[in-house]
Amino acid sequence: MTGSEAALLGDAPALPEQVALQLRERILSGVLRPGTFLRPDRLAVELGVSPTPVREALQALRADDMVRALPRRGFVVAPLDRADVVDLFAVQAQLTGELAARAAGSLDAAGLAALQARAAEVDALIATGDPGDLAVAEGRFHAALNRAGGARKLAWLVGRAAHYLPPRFYTGRAAWRTATVAAHRTLLDALASGDAGTARAAMEGHVLDGRDLLLAHLEAVGLWDDHAR
Repeated sequence: MTGSEAALLGDAPALPEQVALQLRERILSGVLRPGTFLRPDRLAVELGVSPTPVREALQALRADDMVRALPRRGFVVAPLDRADVVDLFAVQAQLTGELAARAAGSLDAAGLAALQARAAEVDALIATGDPGDLAVAEGRFHAALNRAGGARKLAWLVGRAAHYLPPRFYTGRAAWRTATVAAHRTLLDALASGDAGTARAAMEGHVLDGRDLLLAHLEAVGLWDDHAR
């Protein structure tokens, strides 16, 4: 476990959620492949925590259909087809695009300044920042933008859909970092000018860039090779 992962797991009140986050990222990035058995005791030793939060995390992942429980055998990573990945990103792109468009039509000067400040936090970490810190900063920026859309239920749905996207997978990659700077600038310019259409397109493109990067990675590591045979 890296230093950033240890720090991430250090918040005891949210420990099951943080363990679930790590396991989600490993599943969605192909480190833990479909059919892999997940032993709570072994995972607890690997992560440096007790088995209880690991079991709670696995139950949460079961509710998200990311793992399955087998009677008397424990948990196993659920199937993840290429179409599943495409569908998940399509939902995320549509919802976040809608929220960005709504924000462009209603954002005031104070709200825009707050988003610019969040984007500046991301920019400061783009060049050499730790992937975990960058993931947190990027998450704060998007959470603030989603709230600015003024649609609580849509923002809640985005939060649920985001469970299926591995944030630190992206933030550790140079291609994502470069694209993110450009996407944020286009998005902020559209918000400043009240251009809902451009804001929607910029947000959707930002999400789908992440989809393409993840799909290329999963294909490169042969996640679906068995399906092709």
